[in-house]
Amino acid sequence: MKTSNSNTATINGVKVSDADFVNVDDFIPAGEYNPHNVRLWVLHDHGFVVACVFADCLQDAVDIAVDENKMDRYQVTEDEAGDYGGNIYDSESLSYLGNAGEPFDIDTLQAFDVPSPEMSICKLISNN
Repeated sequence: MKTSNSNTATINGVKVSDADFVNVDDFIPAGEYNPHNVRLWVLHDHGFVVACVFADCLQDAVDIAVDENKMDRYQVTEDEAGDYGGNIYDSESLSYLGNAGEPFDIDTLQAFDVPSPEMSICKLISNN
């Protein structure tokens, strides 16, 4: 199913759009079998959305966002090593994320999870 990038919603005071979601196929509606408690994680920086990810925990949500290139603004490069003690691959102030375990400075990253809503095709297609 394609979604329009113009659809928006406000969740906990944070405005999200369809373009912010990275793994919609992992959505599990409330009431369906969900043994790992997959739910929506909204990753944001002071209210500005970084990514919306369906995952069972915050760590997986952040890793998925990294692998989907939604966290590039937080990635630390070799040129910035001086800001982190000279070695970005052995700094306690950095987080090593994604499948590649690359260094990220996520001090300003915030997140909250949202319980999955019930799914109703009739509500989605209804004009009422």
